Amino acid sequence: MQLTTTSVRRQLSCLEKMMYLLGRGSRTRSLSTTSPAAAPQYTLAIARQVPRSFPNAITKFAAATSSDTNISLTTTIQQHDAYLKTLRSFVPTVCLPALDDLPDSMFVEDTVVVMGNNAVITHPGHPARRAEVDSIRDFLGNQLGMSVKSMSDYPNAFCDGGDILNTSRHLFVGLSERTNRESIQVLEEVLQVEVIPVTFEGNALHLKSIVTHVDDSTLLAPIGSLGDDVIKTMQAIEKGYTVIRIPNMLACNVVSVNGGLVAQNMGDEEIRSILMQVAEDRNMRVAFVDCSEIAKADAALTCCSVLLKI
Repeated sequence: MQLTTTSVRRQLSCLEKMMYLLGRGSRTRSLSTTSPAAAPQYTLAIARQVPRSFPNAITKFAAATSSDTNISLTTTIQQHDAYLKTLRSFVPTVCLPALDDLPDSMFVEDTVVVMGNNAVITHPGHPARRAEVDSIRDFLGNQLGMSVKSMSDYPNAFCDGGDILNTSRHLFVGLSERTNRESIQVLEEVLQVEVIPVTFEGNALHLKSIVTHVDDSTLLAPIGSLGDDVIKTMQAIEKGYTVIRIPNMLACNVVSVNGGLVAQNMGDEEIRSILMQVAEDRNMRVAFVDCSEIAKADAALTCCSVLLKI
């Protein structure tokens, strides 16, 4: 499906009108000039509709930890719709058409690493996912006018965006089955930023399966040896981060966006209370959504969107 569908054009048109009403002028102008006060804010999120083939998504770790691995497409769509509604309460969001032949394609985070107006299109670690990047490259480059480079142009480098944790102070890159050291060299060269590699071992697909950030000085990590090891490898305490420990790894994956937290609804009052207190202490608003179906595909909330400051 081409990205110039009526649905995407309509979403971009609505976004342009919204930015005009906010005093930012046309969409084209807003992508190149923002006021200093607006600079820290995310201006756009990108998501993708759930493909009909999603029940065939790649899974490894969820099967080892849960007896219920049968994915309901209907429930996934309902949960994804609720996720989009919640995300849109914090940031304008464009949802791209489904790529029905690519089961994992709703996980757009894995296809690109973005800093400002610069985007590195990844070379996903699993060969079955590499066809997902073409439409993202087209959308960012041709529709949004961003500067786009492709990791596939660099020999031997492969990377999933789920291994990239950008706290705005540091760029951490998890070295996993899906991301290698050669990709770090690409990111440093293209984005002109120092990368901090993070090795880990355990039942986690990506770095952000284990740890995410609340703000530029606060991290969430699970209680236990896996969380201990990752925080130590990141040298998080030494770098000035406060680390909030949570008794469930999936609950550590949150989307921090424009003064809000999109968090997993785990059905656990202790976890809910911890996250609500974290948000209250930082004058943030927290919204809980159910992502139980996508978790069956080793995924979490951050997997389903890419946040842009353009």
